[in-house]
Amino acid sequence: MRTSEQSSVLGALALAAALLAAPAALASPFDVYGSGARSAAMAGAQAASAEGPAAVYDNVAELARARTGIRLGAFATLGQAQILLKERPAGYDIPDLGGNGPALPTDQTRRERSDTLEVAPLYGVVIGAVTDFGGTRTRGGAVVMLPTNGLLSMQTHFADERERAFSNQLHFELVGERLRRPVIEAGVGRQITERLHFGIGGTYLPGARATTEAFVRDPADQSDVGLNADIQTTNAWGILAGATLKLPADVRLGLVYRGSVAFAIKGGNEVQVRGASSGEDTRQAIDWVPTFTPASLRLGLAWEPGDLLVTADARYTFWSGYRDTHGQQAGFDDTLEGRLGAQWQSSADTRLRAGLGFVPSPVPAQTGRTNYVDNHRALASLGAEHRFDIWQREVVAAWYVQAHHLLYRTTDKGALGSYPDCGPGVEALCDELPDDTRDPRTGQPYPEAQGLQTGNPGFPGFSSGGWLGAVGFELHY
Repeated sequence: MRTSEQSSVLGALALAAALLAAPAALASPFDVYGSGARSAAMAGAQAASAEGPAAVYDNVAELARARTGIRLGAFATLGQAQILLKERPAGYDIPDLGGNGPALPTDQTRRERSDTLEVAPLYGVVIGAVTDFGGTRTRGGAVVMLPTNGLLSMQTHFADERERAFSNQLHFELVGERLRRPVIEAGVGRQITERLHFGIGGTYLPGARATTEAFVRDPADQSDVGLNADIQTTNAWGILAGATLKLPADVRLGLVYRGSVAFAIKGGNEVQVRGASSGEDTRQAIDWVPTFTPASLRLGLAWEPGDLLVTADARYTFWSGYRDTHGQQAGFDDTLEGRLGAQWQSSADTRLRAGLGFVPSPVPAQTGRTNYVDNHRALASLGAEHRFDIWQREVVAAWYVQAHHLLYRTTDKGALGSYPDCGPGVEALCDELPDDTRDPRTGQPYPEAQGLQTGNPGFPGFSSGGWLGAVGFELHY
């Protein structure tokens, strides 16, 4: 491909990204922090004892027992999480072979390799409602979370050496900026028998299909490019299903299934250069997946002997089906996490809450080519709710605080006797300048091409860790 055509393709891609700004989350904010004040205060252990509109997320079957009304809430997240890169040793830079090498020379890298020193905060509002449809056995509900520091955002990045040409940094894969996207969920719960409840619902994400056409009038002047775009929105739904069963001895059992859902942008770019025949047009496919939430199963128990409620959840998440922002299978592991919650009716008008949890990372050791960054998380939470009357109507105010410790993790890229050439399907740390790269003038291999040359931002290793937190407030009436 000629240099002018390459630049045009990049310009078209940049335009498509600007036009298609969309949610940049690889997990739902509810997955990390909880779906409401009660859920967040009890570390998300709600599969057998959900309340209000939050039951749509926690266990849609519990809508059948939910109190009708409206809930309004607000929250903020904060934190200090870092990715620190290990010092890069000498002798691995990619030399400038005068355009004869397949890789970007090190001295032409646009940005310096740098640490990631913060995660983006998230501020949002949560709106939910429950209705009984005028009956007693069936109730419907909906819950919506809207970020207030920018409703929609999209970021893609490469998890290997290709990211050197862009940010030249590593990125947290499942937290931070990628949590900033709206959540829209709705469902219906029904009381089947006195002991059994069942519910079904859906979670919604938009999508897009786009074609961008570019016409380069003068290959020598990249500022003179005509661009058109054809963008169509699409819809994606993930199924929600749940059941709860009342057992003897004040115990409830809950089972929840959440289907996978993805925000996908598919399409392509078509670049035509004046003077080139139609057969020489450049076509490049777009297959971005800014948001992918995998399917999960949750099993919960709740024990309520009196003023005390104790809950426990186990969640199995099918991370092995996860696709990264460029639609590639990431090779993650399925995980099993546990959460505990407690609630105490301390007085007629006040309930105190607390919770603990441990969330293992699905990301395996990144000793090869890729640099997916994630940490095990230990979390703790506190909260309370207070009931009072306003104009002869009962109102409930609830609050919570939550903290996550990102357990420190360090990665060293494995040393190999020889390194494969970079290419599709290669998983080991790879050589960006193959040893057999030849000088076209002499036909001999370049001496500079021998051994490993890599600009991988994660080489020779990195460490990550820190903390995340959330605070929130909610009103029910």
